[in-house]
Amino acid sequence: MRAFRVVTLAASLGALVLATPSARAESDPGVGLVAGTAVLLLGFTVGSTVVATADGSNTATNAGWLIMESGFVLAPWTAHAALGQWTRGLAFAALPAATTGGTIGLFDYSAGTVLHGTLPQQRILWGLFGAGLVSGVAGTLEVIFASPRVGPVAIAPIVGAREMGVQVGGDL
Repeated sequence: MRAFRVVTLAASLGALVLATPSARAESDPGVGLVAGTAVLLLGFTVGSTVVATADGSNTATNAGWLIMESGFVLAPWTAHAALGQWTRGLAFAALPAATTGGTIGLFDYSAGTVLHGTLPQQRILWGLFGAGLVSGVAGTLEVIFASPRVGPVAIAPIVGAREMGVQVGGDL
């Protein structure tokens, strides 16, 4: 749990520093995107390291899993807080927070879900994890579109001979 507190403290202090008027002359969505992405990657890195080094301990594995999911919650909040959009950040952190709460409930029901859970437990666990990850990343990326400087953005699929992908264009 010490790693969780360190990640939370670092994210909060970073967001406070970035959100002060003296630290930023104008809201730059790139700053928010970098801040949110850094928190997401930090939580994922620390949490997965704890899970990987748990040596079969349910307590350590669950703690690492919750650290990863906490990064999903803190990332959109930090990204928006870096631009001074505290309430908007909380709104985008709500869904990842709900999935983290569901995971906590699942761990309370069965502490060995990650390593030894039944198939239905594993499906619920990975469903909550996936929903938290997708909503956390989406909330972090949304900071780009929240800026008043950003114009219309077009997203289109690209399909051609030996190529396939997605093209993003516009005023980013």
